[in-house]
Amino acid sequence: MPRAVRIAVVLLPLAAGLAAGGWFLLHPPDGPAPEAPSPTAPVARAAEPAAPPGKLVVLVVFDQMRGDYLARWASAFGPDGFERLKKDGVWFSDCHLPYACTSTGPGHASLATGAPPSVHGITENDWYDRKEAARVYSVQPLRPYDRVPPLPGAGPPARGVVTGFSPERLLAETVGDKLKAATGGKGRVLSLAVKDRAAALMGGKKPDAAYCFDARDGVFTTNTYFRDRVHPWVEEFNRGKPADAWAGKPWTPLKADAGLYDKLAGPDDAPGEAFGYAQKRTFPHPMGDDPRPGPTYYGAVETSPFGNELLLELVKRAVAGEKLGRGEAADLLCVSFSSSDLVGHTWGPDSWEVLDTTLRADRLVADLVKFLDEAVGKDRYTLVVTADHGVCPIPEQKRYPEQYPAAARVPDVALLVGLLEALDATYGVPPAGRTRWLEPAPADARSVLPWVYLNHAAIKARGLDPAAVALYAAQWCGNRPYTLTAFTRQQIEAGDLPPHGLGSGNQVRAVAGMAKLAYHPDRCGDFLVVPKPGVQITPYPEGTGHGSPHPYDAHVPLLVYGAGVPAAGKVDRRVSLLAVAPILARALDVAPPAGAAEQVPDEVTKSRLGLP
Repeated sequence: MPRAVRIAVVLLPLAAGLAAGGWFLLHPPDGPAPEAPSPTAPVARAAEPAAPPGKLVVLVVFDQMRGDYLARWASAFGPDGFERLKKDGVWFSDCHLPYACTSTGPGHASLATGAPPSVHGITENDWYDRKEAARVYSVQPLRPYDRVPPLPGAGPPARGVVTGFSPERLLAETVGDKLKAATGGKGRVLSLAVKDRAAALMGGKKPDAAYCFDARDGVFTTNTYFRDRVHPWVEEFNRGKPADAWAGKPWTPLKADAGLYDKLAGPDDAPGEAFGYAQKRTFPHPMGDDPRPGPTYYGAVETSPFGNELLLELVKRAVAGEKLGRGEAADLLCVSFSSSDLVGHTWGPDSWEVLDTTLRADRLVADLVKFLDEAVGKDRYTLVVTADHGVCPIPEQKRYPEQYPAAARVPDVALLVGLLEALDATYGVPPAGRTRWLEPAPADARSVLPWVYLNHAAIKARGLDPAAVALYAAQWCGNRPYTLTAFTRQQIEAGDLPPHGLGSGNQVRAVAGMAKLAYHPDRCGDFLVVPKPGVQITPYPEGTGHGSPHPYDAHVPLLVYGAGVPAAGKVDRRVSLLAVAPILARALDVAPPAGAAEQVPDEVTKSRLGLP
């Protein structure tokens, strides 16, 4: 434990009763001490001690917000959003994910547990389960659960599975789990998001609420894993059809100055941008092409900053309806603004659309802080703002030739088909026909990249060693013009990283440790493919994605603000995203989750009292 942390742990309880400014202050009972009773007076029952005032800890995740946005676009922010948090709290400007496979599921699981995928087991949004012999979704429940409220009509969900969502596949405890255990269930845990996997993974095993948005009918839903009926404040919110508010109203830039957008983001119409839900490539963006609200319209709401604004209104209802921060124990509210990710996938990080969504996110943060000040109290909440991952520049735009000289879009099927042909050429095609080299089925094999799963049964039936075939396949994939390297599970388990002869030495060494933290033996494939910086190995002909260990995917913002947090300002020291869970735990006065890998950064443990 760092010296500063040891001192803070010893001195904070002593100093807390003397002055304001520690994480949480002790509050002695008001008034003079009572007089001792007369020996002859009747014995009165001792008064119960007053319950300590509640407090609220809020985790805000902007799904797919790169760490450079807060500096790159600071000149266009207002004074009361990100800039207020940067000035009056702690801004870790060099926060990075320490693991590869930088996707939504692993990111939210890591934020909630303080552990990497190698511990919490959410290795990707989807993986192949060898025991189940099927591709599984990260929050796919172990048995079906009914949607709450029931879906009128039919149709598959836009994401996830028809059997509902749950945190059952999460292998590590979360901050919410620790709060529940420490308070005997009195501390409430709520998890709200647009995406189901964000809502399921942030709140832990048994949150008081877990809700996500369903684009099939435009309402927020849960399922019977969590509860049999929605909360009254959710029912009232859904009844008002708030998601319909933008029907017939195009998405236009927040700021009227087109020159500002050109200066900060480049041209509105750029190569490689996609179209969203019939939203066009350029402003103004129509909100779907349905004559009345339906799945296409609700998909457009998700794929716009309006999805974030819609979620904020539900957050306000949650705080008011549950009286968060005003109970007898601390409460934890986890919120994931998923629309930032859907916009970024469609138009890319150098677009007017992502700039506009970030400017609106700044205004959203200002609105949230103002609301919390009024509804909870300025000294009774702590706010942590971060992201689950970043995003890669659109390869066709070639904006960063010096940084990403290999930038290219590579169809994922080209990689897999090329690998199958190479395996046939090397090991031959038996008389019975071509070997099915991969698991799962070819169509699903694309969805579990960057891990590649070999069909061990088919390989053994040929009298071949799966480990030897994996090494050959990894070497073939790792030596493509567009790949940096590939790591086999044997190399990861043995610590034999980086593999010899693959990729640029310094770059490979930089990502080798990240590959180890991304690996779970029961869920990962036979080898991990790492693209070169700027390369997208993708099924999509336009737009962009994330998932690599490169800085544009791994660098995220981290801001800590509120009760007891020192106004330390910008901290350039590199910190890990895994520090978020211990920060949340400290704010809640509970122990960090058992699998948490990082301590609270020194800058957060220092109080306004000036303790070292």
